[in-house]
Amino acid sequence: MIKLDFNSFENEIQQTFFKEAQQFEFQKNEIVVRMGTICNHLFFIEKGMLRNFYYDNNGHDVTHWFAREEMIVTAPPSFFKREPSFFGIEAVEHTIVRAVSYEKLEEKLEASIQLERFFRMLATDIMIMLGKRIIDLQTQSAEYRYDQLLMTHPDIFRRAKLGHISGYLGIKQQSLSRIRALKRSGR
Repeated sequence: MIKLDFNSFENEIQQTFFKEAQQFEFQKNEIVVRMGTICNHLFFIEKGMLRNFYYDNNGHDVTHWFAREEMIVTAPPSFFKREPSFFGIEAVEHTIVRAVSYEKLEEKLEASIQLERFFRMLATDIMIMLGKRIIDLQTQSAEYRYDQLLMTHPDIFRRAKLGHISGYLGIKQQSLSRIRALKRSGR
C-alpha cells in the first residue's frame, strides 16, 4: 500500500490523474474489475477503499492488496499486458476514483519523460514493498504481520471485513480473532 503525495509532483502528472481522468463511483462490495476480464483502467482513489483479491486453490478469498485515499490500484498483469485478470478488484466501502485508461496512460507516457520517470519510480517502490511482503509472509509470524499492519495502516481494521484482513495477512479468520483477543488482553 503506497500513498502518493501529488502535491510534490509536477503539474503534468497531476493533470494526467485529475484533468484527463474519468470519475467513477462504486458502492460497497461492488466489483470494479471482474476476474477473467481485461482491466482497462488505473485507478486513483479520491475517497474510499478498494482491494485486489483472488481465490486460492482451495477456493478461499485472498486479499492481495488494499488501496485507500491517495493510492493507485489496478490489476497489474491485466492492465499492462492486456490479458484477462487473475485478480478481481472490489470496493471495500463507498469509493470515488479517478481512472486513467490504458490507452491514455500509454499516450501520456510516450509524450513525457517526466511522467515515465514517475511511473518507473512508482513501479520500483511497489516491487520493493511486494518483495518485503512476500518475505514477511514466508518468514514472519502472524502476530508480527498483524502488528505491522496495525502500525502502518490502522484504519484498515475499521474499514475492511475481518475475512479480507485475514486473507491479506495470510491467516485464517479464526487466527486473526485469536491474535486480536490476545492483543486486547495485553498478552
